Amino acid sequence: MRKGLPNRFRPMAAGRYAALTMCAVLALTACGSSDGTAKPDPKKAANALAAGLDAQSKGNLDEAVTQYNEALKYDKKNKYALYDLALIDAARSNYGEAENKYRVVLAIDPAYEPALFNLAILVKAKGNNTEAISLYKRAIAAAPKDASAHLNLGLLLRANGQTAQGNAEVKKAITLNPKLKDPAVSASTSTPPKSPETSDSASPDASPTPS
Repeated sequence: MRKGLPNRFRPMAAGRYAALTMCAVLALTACGSSDGTAKPDPKKAANALAAGLDAQSKGNLDEAVTQYNEALKYDKKNKYALYDLALIDAARSNYGEAENKYRVVLAIDPAYEPALFNLAILVKAKGNNTEAISLYKRAIAAAPKDASAHLNLGLLLRANGQTAQGNAEVKKAITLNPKLKDPAVSASTSTPPKSPETSDSASPDASPTPS
């Protein structure tokens, strides 16, 4: 988990970063800009992205924002810079801005699983369970072994009255990650806690939603 970011949102796995610099280079468009901004420059975009990742990992979010915007100046469709800007917006409770950026990321890459997962959390927090269910399904299609996505989807399906489908998703989540617990089972079998602090009950959502 990156320093300085809330653990309710999913950053990209650290192991992926080594490949991102090259990905940023390959993703750049070939044409110049007609609105007065900088022309695409693969090297400058890649360097700025790397600098942003370094600053973000150290908790220097202001510098990270500057560097990610620099990367976008040279590559407007850099989904990695946009994604990390969304993470920072969420860390600062700017959930509307985070949502907007996740949607831009998904317009660039509709199957980008981290953005699908995080956007599902945000729209669920707004009460839009229908879109959240759709987003989790897309996240699972992109990453079938994502246990947290299966669990969150299962709980939403249950809440939506689709009990059989929800139970199947929860079971799949626990199969993929036995450390996860079914909140319904925990609630029916656990001893009532002496105080809230000693509760062993699982959270009703594998990824807590913003308030």
